[in-house]
Amino acid sequence: MTYHEELVKSICARGLTLLKLPHLCFRPMQRKNNQVDTKRGFIIGQTNLKTGLITIDIWTPKFRKAKTLASILRTLAHEAAHYQKPPYRQYYRGHWIIRRHYPKFYQQVSKNILIFKRDKILHNYFL
Repeated sequence: MTYHEELVKSICARGLTLLKLPHLCFRPMQRKNNQVDTKRGFIIGQTNLKTGLITIDIWTPKFRKAKTLASILRTLAHEAAHYQKPPYRQYYRGHWIIRRHYPKFYQQVSKNILIFKRDKILHNYFL
């Protein structure tokens, strides 16, 4: 395990405790191939609502260099918001749709990022 992975794990654990979600578990994403085809869509982070597992890619997609900690924390804020404002079903124009990303969800993401910026340790990564 590299220094970057250990640093990200400790910072994400602190971030989850700041958001008062200590029951969630963070894991860095492990890719099968070393590179990602950036011409197609690729996944930055994902979450499993049943198991409470958040998986975030901590390496850049093309050259596999270490991502900045601010971008990792922003992704963590987004993934944690899925637990704070869970998806719901809505009947819209004769069809059932699932609201995963909606305005209150994005307001929660912004609140999570502000919590990270106010912290004494994590605010250094947003400078």
